Amino acid sequence: MYKVSISYSAGFKAIGTLMYSWPDAYAKAQVAGAILSERLDRLGLRFDAIRTEFGGVNACHGPLAGEPSPDIAEVILRVGVRSSDRASVERFTKEIAPLALNGPPTVTGLGSGRPKVEEIVAYWPALIPKTEAKPEISVEET
Repeated sequence: MYKVSISYSAGFKAIGTLMYSWPDAYAKAQVAGAILSERLDRLGLRFDAIRTEFGGVNACHGPLAGEPSPDIAEVILRVGVRSSDRASVERFTKEIAPLALNGPPTVTGLGSGRPKVEEIVAYWPALIPKTEAKPEISVEET
């Protein structure tokens, strides 16, 4: 068997972040996430995946982290989307700034501007039978 490494285009992604500060940092970040989710639904945007994390609360351990202290100083709201439709991902990126301007107060984190749409290059390691590959050498002069 030969080991092959296959890379292929697997759609597009974008990740937006906003930071909310005390008081009620976690509650504000949760409300902002809900507002964004509702806005995306109203726009009719559909994604292959959408992930919302709260940095400083549960981004690493998920529900196992438990509830944070009500006095937590700051929470980072991070929302990422993935889709085969680049236009949907591009539209998602345009919803972050309005959330900062019209959402819960004490937000920061737009210093780097609108999130960038990135192509996802997926990797798939596989094995193929040696009988399926014909080695060939070519020498060309230039």
